[in-house]
Amino acid sequence: MRPIPSVSATLAALGAVLSRHRAATRISMTGLALIMVMGLSQQSATQAGPEQDPLVVETLLPRNVGIAVATTASITIPFDAAMEPVSVESALQVLPAQRAKVSWNEDHTALTLSPERLWRTDESYLVVIPGSSRTADGTALLAARRFSFTTQTAPVVTDFQVRPTGADLPAQATSQPATGTATRVSATSLISIGFSDQMDTVDVEGRFVINPHVAGGLTWSGGKLVFTPTERLAAGGRYTISLVGAHDRAGNVLGGDASFSFTIKAGAQLITTAPKLGATETETASVEMWFSQPMDSQAAGAAFSLTDGSSGATVDGRLEWDEGGTHLTFLPDAALAAGTTFNVAFGEGARDADGNPVSMAWSFTVRAAPVAAQAAVATPPAQTAPVAPPVPVVPPPASASSAAEYAVNQINASRAAYGFGPVVLDAAISAVAYAHAYDQAANGYFSHTGLDGSTRESRLRAGGIGFGWSGENQCYLVGRTDVATLDWCHAAFMGEPYPGQFNHIANVLNPNARRVGVGIAQVGSKIVVVWDFTD
Repeated sequence: MRPIPSVSATLAALGAVLSRHRAATRISMTGLALIMVMGLSQQSATQAGPEQDPLVVETLLPRNVGIAVATTASITIPFDAAMEPVSVESALQVLPAQRAKVSWNEDHTALTLSPERLWRTDESYLVVIPGSSRTADGTALLAARRFSFTTQTAPVVTDFQVRPTGADLPAQATSQPATGTATRVSATSLISIGFSDQMDTVDVEGRFVINPHVAGGLTWSGGKLVFTPTERLAAGGRYTISLVGAHDRAGNVLGGDASFSFTIKAGAQLITTAPKLGATETETASVEMWFSQPMDSQAAGAAFSLTDGSSGATVDGRLEWDEGGTHLTFLPDAALAAGTTFNVAFGEGARDADGNPVSMAWSFTVRAAPVAAQAAVATPPAQTAPVAPPVPVVPPPASASSAAEYAVNQINASRAAYGFGPVVLDAAISAVAYAHAYDQAANGYFSHTGLDGSTRESRLRAGGIGFGWSGENQCYLVGRTDVATLDWCHAAFMGEPYPGQFNHIANVLNPNARRVGVGIAQVGSKIVVVWDFTD
């Protein structure tokens, strides 16, 4: 058998050949190197020898030791061998940082971590055992060990209910999503709030806030917090409930949305009438009013009045309501007197079906009867009846850059036609007028006396206005523009008898008037205007 030449002998022979052919030396050596690498690789793959342990790649993911762990619960870290506690505890990490108590089982193969107070809710924790930790026989771990666990979710508000006081909760309450807003609720509503966990009732009550403030009481029913107001909520108002910082029985802070809001439906508004507001030369056998929402027909009917503007006498008749309580018809017992102005009003006690007070007044004039022709009769001068002065022709108001200026131009055009000097628009008086106009528009009432008992004079003095004489006109319409409202109101004022006393035209044409403030407030489709006159 021929012996296999050694690798060194083969390389020596090849070197002698290549030395004689230098041009091919570099290329040949490169190819030789490649062949040798391949050969050695194949020899290594088939070479006999002892088996090696397979390579085990340590996972980078931590080992999970708990899911949805209660914030008061402990977690346990297991070990394959007994550990030396001091070496483990000296560099133990809990991330995010959390103070925890450490304890071991008897043979030191399990480490238990307990929160000093509570784990955080909705948290993912990582526990790192350092590589420097040693087993009981002194062997170091070399590589760090990682363990993870997640905690329970925070308690949350599961439903937010707003319902009329006295309604049966399970059958009639309408649940609102915890993130939604209840709208157009009754002014006599109570609020019910449900939770995902049992709450610390004392803590929740202490953190309950309603803004604007409303007097009321807190009770619990089936794990739900119930707030019952002891006063009416403001019609058209918006309220916010806050429970920020409230805790459950375990001490966990309320999570998710902890503030909720709701709006109260506005009080009933007068939409339209027949005859129209301020109509003149009308012929009618009835008086009709339509409202934006149902009325308390009994209370409103008792407060309704139709009076003769000349005599002040109340017109007798009967009231009829439609089934929905939004349409009132008054049928007088006798025909309304021709050429007479009649005043329609809701007195004290009128309210809508939700209990909101309703106050309004308007008027219309019935067409005068035709005058029969008669022979002229000479009347002695001493017996001549007094003749009312002719009504001046009032030119249209000058153009203006704002509704308030337009209102002043209306006043000054009328004053000029009657021979009176102009008034000037006063910013401070306008602020007082606007505050009273907005208070009426926002709170659904119509009166020269404010809800706080303020009068025209007290409001002016509170606004720092000095005066010797003052007067106030006010008017409102629904569903009109501010300019259309000013046109209608001013025309109604100027259609009153003049010279007058304690009426609207008397304020517009008062010779003492030097300044005027105009407040125009709009809430929804209702516009309330207040004019305050001073010397």
